[in-house]
Amino acid sequence: MNQKGLFKKRKPPLGSVPGSLNIDEKAPFPEIRLIEFDGDYLREEIIENLDELKSIVFERGKVHWVDVQGLGDETLIRKLGDIFSLHPLALEDVTNVPQIPKVDEYENCVFLCLPMLRMDDSSLVTEQVSVFVGETFVLTFQERYGDVLDPVRKRIRRNAQIRNLSNDYTAYAIVDTIVDNYFPVLQELGNELENLEDELMEKVAREKLKELYVLKHRLAHLKRLLWPTRDAIGRISRDESKYFGDQISLYFRDVYDHVMQSIDMLDLSRDLASELMNLYLSSTSNRMNEIMKVLTVISTIFIPLSFIAGLYGMNFHYMPELSVKWAYPAVLIAMAIVVLIMLFFIHKRGWFRK
Repeated sequence: MNQKGLFKKRKPPLGSVPGSLNIDEKAPFPEIRLIEFDGDYLREEIIENLDELKSIVFERGKVHWVDVQGLGDETLIRKLGDIFSLHPLALEDVTNVPQIPKVDEYENCVFLCLPMLRMDDSSLVTEQVSVFVGETFVLTFQERYGDVLDPVRKRIRRNAQIRNLSNDYTAYAIVDTIVDNYFPVLQELGNELENLEDELMEKVAREKLKELYVLKHRLAHLKRLLWPTRDAIGRISRDESKYFGDQISLYFRDVYDHVMQSIDMLDLSRDLASELMNLYLSSTSNRMNEIMKVLTVISTIFIPLSFIAGLYGMNFHYMPELSVKWAYPAVLIAMAIVVLIMLFFIHKRGWFRK
């Protein structure tokens, strides 16, 4: 994840007509997967001809999950919008990512977009998942290939309870799986913070400060995503909709609780990150104080020595000590005695103790 691009959003040019799509040139070509099932039937395939969907997804009595991975073809996405009669503003929200997590209800479906999180080689990967729930279909759009929804697919394949329920339960299972995957991501970030805390206790290094800033940036990004996700899930659990039954709304309350637990974990991690930042700054300040203390001690010791050396080196013609043989070693001895006295005084004051 590009840390500098966390808050950037793809937008159409200023003055564009509402419903304009902004396709990323680097976005992968869409791959469309269909899972059609009921209690006794399962069909899973990759759709290459969109005309097949017209005669499939509106058949009653079965659940049709159409999963689109990749947003790299505007023509194909608009054709999907025509097939499912998607509102242009909803289709715009699918491609102009990232959107604020939200829920909108249209005449023929409910639109929900929320973030999907996962860890890839210790890197945080975030992408937007857009979910459309109609009377006979569940349509999902993902920015790229790969997701965290394999548990839902496995439940469908092994003829679990989900096969005997309607498409709103399938939508719930998809959202619940996405939200449940927040926990391992937050746990991984929490472990990184704890390891960083142990390292800072042993040694304060500038490299650790950079790692801490990256973690704080990630946590701030997650806060920006999870709070509106909570509001979107809460709206589904509270508001009545013909696309979600009362029983499914009850299930979404459980999802809402999971989002709240994720936010609690996020707040704890953010507090720990702030404490580590204060620890780093305090350690740096203490180290600087130790250095200044040593320099002050050295300067304090040499002040009387400089006074004695300056007094003894004054260029007067009549100085009695200049003609005495033992004057020079006597001055050195006096200077050593002054050093010892000052070291004893500093030691008694406890300035050498940490």
